[in-house]
Amino acid sequence: MNGTSEAFLHAVANENELKKSNKYLLRFSGMYIVLNIFLIRFAGAVGLIAANSLNMMLRIIYSALFIKRYFQDDSPFSFKNCLPSGWKTLLLSGVVTFISERIILDREDFWRTFLTHFSIGLLCFFSCSIMIYRGEKQFINKIIRLRKHVD
Repeated sequence: MNGTSEAFLHAVANENELKKSNKYLLRFSGMYIVLNIFLIRFAGAVGLIAANSLNMMLRIIYSALFIKRYFQDDSPFSFKNCLPSGWKTLLLSGVVTFISERIILDREDFWRTFLTHFSIGLLCFFSCSIMIYRGEKQFINKIIRLRKHVD
């Protein structure tokens, strides 16, 4: 979402909006650097991930607010409409695999429990793939047809 929303912002923004955007991005980068220094000391790699996640969230929120203002006169904009049709299955699969890792996967007896945990993850992957394909079938086929014309 971050890359796409920022690309849209930079494609349609006027010069003043781009300057304002760059100022905010610079501020977010400064916050990211400061958070990295503190969070890595206290939480290691998890701190790095937390700082990066916060940075991405701020950038997405900034872009989303810009996009919402950009479309305010035309139609209501929602990031929810940008999500793939199987997003609920993706979310559920994430929760299931997280629970599987915590309950089934035993680090002391890794190889014996790995196959069960891996099978659950594979089942979640195929479930998500099927749900997304069923919901996005028209879009996927359109992309395939376009690629055939280009080649």
